[in-house]
Amino acid sequence: MARTGNTQNARSFVVLKVQDAEAEWESLPPTPFGAVVIAPAEKPLKEVFSKVATRLLELGCGWATLHAGKHTHRLHDIFDRAIVDYQLKHSPDVEMMTSGEDEDSLEEAMRDAVHFGFPTYGEPYPGLLVLVVAPEDSKLDEQAEALAKSVQAE
Repeated sequence: MARTGNTQNARSFVVLKVQDAEAEWESLPPTPFGAVVIAPAEKPLKEVFSKVATRLLELGCGWATLHAGKHTHRLHDIFDRAIVDYQLKHSPDVEMMTSGEDEDSLEEAMRDAVHFGFPTYGEPYPGLLVLVVAPEDSKLDEQAEALAKSVQAE
């Protein structure tokens, strides 16, 4: 079930928790939007997250902050390859920037998404998708929602 709210800097957000790339995404921010993609701190599966990246591109995501603990670099590689593959196969004009570091905590990743996850040119994206790709029993979506509502810029 999607949950919505507002950040401290007046961006609206939608929190979605899915178990895989094939799950239905019931609600999205208006395009273009930014996203924070959160995975459990285990090795991200290429098959799953390539599809997630492609789907985000198709839906109008222009920026994705990535978080998978010490495996964030792997998630970053998967996303960047999927973006280039999509550009080569479908449209060279479609873009999605990515950010995220292995050493960032979930709070730091959320801060990046909420306060800095949009282009330096043009208007900031008013909407943010908080996409948690995790097992049903995970509480990452609850943590992410609380952080999205409360995280402050440094």
